[in-house]
Amino acid sequence: MDATLLAERLGLSQDQVGTSLDTLADLALLRLSREAPQQRRPVSPERARALLLRRQEEELQARHAALEANRIAVATAAEQATRARQQLPTGTEQLDGLDEIQSCLESLVQSATTELCSIVPTLMTPEALEASRALDEELLGRGIALKTLCHEGVRTNPRSLAHGRSMAAIGAQLRTAPALPHRLLLVDRATALVPFDPISPVPSAVLVTTPGIVAALAELFDRIWAGATPLDQSPAPDHATGLTAAERELLTILSTGLTDEVAAKRLGVSVRTVKRRMEELMRRLEAGSRFEAGFKACQHGWL
Repeated sequence: MDATLLAERLGLSQDQVGTSLDTLADLALLRLSREAPQQRRPVSPERARALLLRRQEEELQARHAALEANRIAVATAAEQATRARQQLPTGTEQLDGLDEIQSCLESLVQSATTELCSIVPTLMTPEALEASRALDEELLGRGIALKTLCHEGVRTNPRSLAHGRSMAAIGAQLRTAPALPHRLLLVDRATALVPFDPISPVPSAVLVTTPGIVAALAELFDRIWAGATPLDQSPAPDHATGLTAAERELLTILSTGLTDEVAAKRLGVSVRTVKRRMEELMRRLEAGSRFEAGFKACQHGWL
């Protein structure tokens, strides 16, 4: 097999041909000629197929062994982290900064064995939605139950609604409520992650393993979950009052003297929507002012 002749026939440089021949030789697809020891000849097609198949099998076995070693290492690290958290004398650990919170969150998710419950009180950014998708799919693939309480605003946000429906289609459970408490993550009902100071601009969180506190947070989640509306259903009004959950929450917020701006933030809607809903409630109550509307709402048993 003459490299110069091959280069001329293939329209390639001699360096290109030489490199290709060396690669074929490394794969044992070329052998020295018995008639002309200075030249290399291709092995038979049957021999080439057998050699390539064997090489692929060896590579797959090596990758499988490396994957298994990594899986064991990850499981061991997660178990050690869980044990370390369980040994905390106070049952709590403060996490400061987004990187530390993210690292803890990843560790918690990997250690989950049965269930992961979360409260997401605000709409997530498109970037956050995409970042959570792969993690949620991996959890569902492991057979972990995912239960998420979302703000009712996801129903009117096209991107959030599409994300929620796609996750529900592969097994995640999502429900909405007009108002939710602060963010919460529950792992196997044994560990909780909550904000350290919800109103602080500095990101920080508290990891809680104290059984009594975690049980109380789990009960809070269950109570809200029971009254929330599955994503594939429309929120139904109360049969006795005709109020939707969002309308009742609006009346409750405004009855405490809070502004439209605060109500809009808590309900995840615009100030204009708050004003429009309040005007509709005043019309139904036949009230000329908000004060009168609050009085009549109490009389009607709406509050």
